[in-house]
Amino acid sequence: MQIDKFVSRFLLTCLVWSFLTFGALSQLKTGDDYLTLKNANLIDVENGKLLAGMTIIIKNDRIESIKPTKKSKSKGNVIDIENNYLVPGLIDSHLHVTNTNGSPIERAYEYLNYLLRHGITTVRDAAGNGAILEVVQQNVNSDKIPGADIYYAAFMAGDWYYNRGQNLRKEPYKPWEQCLKPDVNLDSAMIEAKSCGATGIKLYHSFDSIFLKQVVSVAKKHRLRVWGHAMMYPARPLEVVRAGVEVISHASMLAALIDDPKMNYSKVPQSYKDSVGSTIDVSKLAIEMKRRNVILDATLSVSEVKENWIFDLVKKLHKFGVKISAGTDKITLITNPYPHIIEELNYFVNQCGFTPAEALAAGTIISAETIGQQKNIGSISVGKKADILMLKANPLKDINGLKECLMVVKHGKVIDN
Repeated sequence: MQIDKFVSRFLLTCLVWSFLTFGALSQLKTGDDYLTLKNANLIDVENGKLLAGMTIIIKNDRIESIKPTKKSKSKGNVIDIENNYLVPGLIDSHLHVTNTNGSPIERAYEYLNYLLRHGITTVRDAAGNGAILEVVQQNVNSDKIPGADIYYAAFMAGDWYYNRGQNLRKEPYKPWEQCLKPDVNLDSAMIEAKSCGATGIKLYHSFDSIFLKQVVSVAKKHRLRVWGHAMMYPARPLEVVRAGVEVISHASMLAALIDDPKMNYSKVPQSYKDSVGSTIDVSKLAIEMKRRNVILDATLSVSEVKENWIFDLVKKLHKFGVKISAGTDKITLITNPYPHIIEELNYFVNQCGFTPAEALAAGTIISAETIGQQKNIGSISVGKKADILMLKANPLKDINGLKECLMVVKHGKVIDN
């Protein structure tokens, strides 16, 4: 009898142990990769705060947990951050990897790799050759080829932009470059845009307010992001915002808030532009942008001549609380020591009244929202992709701390610099 009881208890113990073991193993999927970043000064870009002494656990390409180091247990490979600073990967919300006619794909890979190694983990191409960009996106976003993740737009403009009313355009349009007119099937146009992998459309020129609103409505029906110029010729900035465009590009185009053609002439004295530009009232535009959650993609870096009135406009909109993202609209030579986004963020801080924390948010979480990827990237948060930079200096004190990047992590993997 005692032997039977012993055997029964033994079998029961084995059964319970096997269930517990199976349950534990089922939670650890085969091939899971863990990376622990401990003893970090973590920058919370959404709140502009520094969290000292933190540990981040990364599972595969996502952040699994963020806890004080004293309360965290390491998993997998461990990197001691040694109290250096961790920030989210930077996002350039406006650049061009290719042109619409196409440029060598090798150039695209080289450029995106340069950006990644300088801390830019994601970019938005505001219109290029969709056939090339689709291949590049498939290879880079899946980490088959190293580089910054890329999201891109299909370019769309009205008939006057292409033909000036003279039917000059003879060659056929492409899915990534389309001419939209009132007699065009807009549903078909958006389906074509999506067929080349575009996640948004870039509305460029030659749209009036009525037709623009129709285009925007159909684009959103097809779940495409709607990006466009702040001035659509003839649609003006306030009309563009009211039409439902989600991101407006180029602060310089806000000169169209007033009726003064001289503001567009390069030979007009700078003193005149600064004097007139300083009087531009942005209050109606700012109120409408905030109400509709429209983002300004300012692109201050792209202008060869830096005009104070443009800085002043951005400063005014920032004071109103309008969201402003960090886009450059500039191709950085890969021989440059730093990409142009560093220049853009410096303009925000030094010319437009941003704090370093606000500038950093512009180059991360707000740029992520510009692309429509704020749920996946843009901040160091549980559940988001592990795109992280390690810096030697605190960027909340000096935005130029972004220049000294000690380590880049993309999708949970340390990039070999």
